[in-house]
Amino acid sequence: MQYDEGFLLTSPENPDYNCIAWAYGTDKCWMWPENEYDGVSTWPNDYTGSPDIEAFMKAFADAGYEECENAEQEPMYTKIALYTYPHTQECTHAARQLPNGLWTSKLGSSYDIQHSTPYVIQGRLYGNVYCLMKKKMTQ
Repeated sequence: MQYDEGFLLTSPENPDYNCIAWAYGTDKCWMWPENEYDGVSTWPNDYTGSPDIEAFMKAFADAGYEECENAEQEPMYTKIALYTYPHTQECTHAARQLPNGLWTSKLGSSYDIQHSTPYVIQGRLYGNVYCLMKKKMTQ
């Protein structure tokens, strides 16, 4: 990770949800397509295979997201970023854009954080942004 002036811890540690659930808009469950977390993970569609990026893209598409070109804030849209390690198809992390244009992530079973862009948290822990997706906000 690089230095980020927008960095802020925004929650206490909480093992009840992960980054995928947080990007999906909930803090009520642990979301993962493989049931590897003591049988308590959930997934929004009937896919229960490996954690490849396509499974995550489909889960978000099923929730109304579509791929987009950039991480810039767009009025009336919510954006997410999905991450993979270089040269793999395994999804490692997700982040969500906040209404103020900053981004938020859940760090595993630890804290929620705020960061300036989805790119500032790229690195050894999460890999790189694989794709960006957006969804029209409901009023």
